Amino acid sequence: MNEKVRSKYLELQALQHQLSQVQKQIEALGSQAGEMDVVAKALDEFKKVEAGSELFVTLTPGVFVRARIEDTGSVLLNVGGGAVVKKSVEDGKNIIVEQSKELRNLQKELSDQLEKLAERAQSVQGELQELVSDV
Repeated sequence: MNEKVRSKYLELQALQHQLSQVQKQIEALGSQAGEMDVVAKALDEFKKVEAGSELFVTLTPGVFVRARIEDTGSVLLNVGGGAVVKKSVEDGKNIIVEQSKELRNLQKELSDQLEKLAERAQSVQGELQELVSDV
């Protein structure tokens, strides 16, 4: 295999790996944004709950406890590092909606990057085919 063919082949493999990684990131961002949308809807539903109401609260997936709601006007949001802040339900929802928008913007940027990578991979594949047919 001559050096040009080898070089183009390695470049194509690297591009295919990048394409795969970017696609996984796009899917992960979509999943996270979807989860944020579910949280926003849950906060809308929480606004309808009256103080003193009993709810089932998730401890872990599939494990619930019965709890009595004392404060229907605020929620605690995890801000990272084990810290939480108290926010009104509406402010909490707005923060979640904004995070979802940011995730979707990142997803769009990565989709644009994916498109450029795919174009480059197609170009390199064409160059590689030319080199191989010349051999």
